[in-house]
Amino acid sequence: MRDRARQRAMAEVKSRRASREELREAGKRVKELEQELLTTVPLSPETKQGEDRRSRYLRLLRLRNMRDDFTSTRPIQADHPNGYILALVMTVACVLLCGFCAGGAFVGLQLLNFKPSPVDTANAFWAAAEQQNYSVIHTNYLSPTLRVIWDDPTQFASMAEASDSYYGAITNFSLIKQAGDMTQTAYLTYTVTRSKNGVNKIYNATLKLVIHAGSWGIDDLGASLDPSVGGALPPIPTPTTQPTLTPAPTYTPINGATPSTSPGAYRSGASPGDSAA
Repeated sequence: MRDRARQRAMAEVKSRRASREELREAGKRVKELEQELLTTVPLSPETKQGEDRRSRYLRLLRLRNMRDDFTSTRPIQADHPNGYILALVMTVACVLLCGFCAGGAFVGLQLLNFKPSPVDTANAFWAAAEQQNYSVIHTNYLSPTLRVIWDDPTQFASMAEASDSYYGAITNFSLIKQAGDMTQTAYLTYTVTRSKNGVNKIYNATLKLVIHAGSWGIDDLGASLDPSVGGALPPIPTPTTQPTLTPAPTYTPINGATPSTSPGAYRSGASPGDSAA
């Protein structure tokens, strides 16, 4: 109450523009206002004289009784012996939770910033070709356009297996050239080694990769699985069929006649009984 009245008086003083004389007497005037507030605001006897000893002792006894009543109705629970173990478990759990959250955030950022690489797709293609997993190549590494062209996985595998049988299986591959913008289209040239019966055949093959739905796919195989494409290696020879000989007709002499060159001397498939005719 006293502070509020003092603040009101100070506000009234501040709201009025003071003269130079009033400013010089400001300190004296503040003291007079404080004295007026002290004399006008009624104070309780305890504030003026303080609490007597007997009243203070009775108040202390009353507070002690209130505390005893509170503790009797709500006893203080003793510390559990497993409190340290529980604290340790909670600490470990908090650390693991924080680590999981941090790891999840890191993986999420990596996925958001991940940019697929055509080189990784091409290397995976060559690794599958080296293991002759042509069904995996047809399913995972061909572009939608090339997958429509090779709509039959069995025919695709037969083409690749025929090259493996004639030229030898792929034993090594090495990237030697990159071309294209590497964001939508990439041309990757590899040196490929095929081996058969201890003989190595080395040639170059260029893969064309395009990106579709956020993933790279091979849009042109080049000479990768068929080295004869583009003349990288000689083509597989086409087998030729040999003509079959037609057996000469047999002639039977008529009436025991000797062989003759006359057309009427023989009858094809004639028998001795044909003379009567």
